[in-house]
Amino acid sequence: MIWDSWPWKQALLADANKLQGLILGDGASEVAYERSVFLAGFTIRKLLEAKKLTDKVAQSDVRCRKLALLDPSRIPDLMNWHRANEFYDYEKRKAGTVKLSFFTNQLIHSFIFIAAVKDDTDLLAEGFFVTTDYDRGKFLYQYDLNELVRVMRLVGNDEVLRSESERGENGDWIVHNFGAVDKEE
Repeated sequence: MIWDSWPWKQALLADANKLQGLILGDGASEVAYERSVFLAGFTIRKLLEAKKLTDKVAQSDVRCRKLALLDPSRIPDLMNWHRANEFYDYEKRKAGTVKLSFFTNQLIHSFIFIAAVKDDTDLLAEGFFVTTDYDRGKFLYQYDLNELVRVMRLVGNDEVLRSESERGENGDWIVHNFGAVDKEE
């Protein structure tokens, strides 16, 4: 459980700045990229679970593109996951959104994670493709780096100013967090 969210949020903001303009030309830069993306997912997930985000941010949407599986009888596995273009329809990407919690789950439970670059000669990081073991038989998700950076900054700058709690029917606490932009009730 995270007690003090400030250092975690500051690290997210610092990593967001590092990700922009990152060139993925060698193993070290690719590992740094993966690490920053995965740590962002882990950090945001822990902040969500610890109720350290306003309800508005916790319930926010993350923009993505969904790539459908080409053939339901062929699903990527441990030996061929890196050839995602053989399994998913890159030509018919569908724009969509997912909830922040879904996004963090994808990063934490990723079965496929492939960095996306501008092109073969310009290795500027532009985003990534990801799916979980559970979703690999349905979709591959594409996220732009600018969207990840936006989310990291949204979470990093989020500040809970007021919190209301009540016990639910099962005895667990239900927490509602509010920030500066939320109206007083």
